Amino acid sequence: MDQHADQEGGSLLGENGQVMLPLEPLVPSAELAKSQIPFPVALLALGAIRGLGIKGLRALVREHGEQLGLVWDLPIEALGPELSRVKVPSAAKVTEEISRHHPRLLETAQAKAEDLARQGVHVLDPSQLPPRLAALGDGPLWLFVEGEVRALTEGPHIAVVGTRDATRDGVRATEAAVRTLAAYPITLVSGLANGIDATAHMAALRDGVRNIAFLGHGTDLVFPAETAETRARIVHAGGAVASEYMPGEHYRKAQFVQRNRLQAGLADLVVAAEGERAGGTAHTVRFAAAYRRPIVGFTWPGAGDLTSQVQAEPTGQLIDIFSPSGRRTFDAMCRRLADSYGHPTSGLTLVERQLTREAQLRALPPGDLKRLRQCIDALLSEQ
Repeated sequence: MDQHADQEGGSLLGENGQVMLPLEPLVPSAELAKSQIPFPVALLALGAIRGLGIKGLRALVREHGEQLGLVWDLPIEALGPELSRVKVPSAAKVTEEISRHHPRLLETAQAKAEDLARQGVHVLDPSQLPPRLAALGDGPLWLFVEGEVRALTEGPHIAVVGTRDATRDGVRATEAAVRTLAAYPITLVSGLANGIDATAHMAALRDGVRNIAFLGHGTDLVFPAETAETRARIVHAGGAVASEYMPGEHYRKAQFVQRNRLQAGLADLVVAAEGERAGGTAHTVRFAAAYRRPIVGFTWPGAGDLTSQVQAEPTGQLIDIFSPSGRRTFDAMCRRLADSYGHPTSGLTLVERQLTREAQLRALPPGDLKRLRQCIDALLSEQ
């Protein structure tokens, strides 16, 4: 933004020598100006300012969007009024911090942005956010994404979430859900926590399903530590690990709750595999209901009482995933979802993959393939 108010080109004097006020402001508006400071650098620099806080940072990003660098281009005498205008708390204190440390903050942020890029972490500005998240009233205004950004925009997405204290049946139900959706071009979303989340991610990796993991802390922190290998495999397999929290920001309970809204917001369908009404997964169910996302809860004798909350939601439905009819119901939901995105679908995709692997590894005589054909013919005759 132009830091001076003097005229550039043309006179301010009229024919009679009187001063003529310009019809347009001499300083370009934020809507027209463009900053040379990239969004990641501007965001990281603002995030390092003491006293700004998340409320002030969101206010500035909401106002300036991808042109967040304009805040750093302002002269100090204009910065305070601008921070006050967009209702940044403690505007005077923040202005003083920027005035005192302006060059250092930008230099440190530039180095951090370059370091993130080397680590394969992308910083998404508001214009680059997945549409489903950008449309949320309480959605993120930026995201740090390690891995393949397209995984966030190429749907459909199914969130499979649940308790950290998974039971044996909860693990079985989660694996059954992932095995079912794995037949279709669907991306799994979860939270990379122990228990149900970890089971969902590992089952998806096993079955060739793309993963997205949302974190409740900065992308430079691995928590829990035992998820390090799973996280690395998610990225290596073409998935993504995403967070709205600044690098270096440690986990807190409230942040995991807010993380849950991203899982529910991105998902086309939310599966509450196992949990209790008083547990963290209940937050995801409530967010999903608020966003009007379809919700599925798995039920079996001894399942947690989260099922009653799912059943009470207008978009909720319970399925016995261990029964053949329940499994078929869930399969039909997954297939309809994939079809709605225009993807070619086949319920036997996993069988085809396994058959191809087996054929490559075994010395199959013609009789084996003949028996397979007979089996297929028998199935066709039953249709």
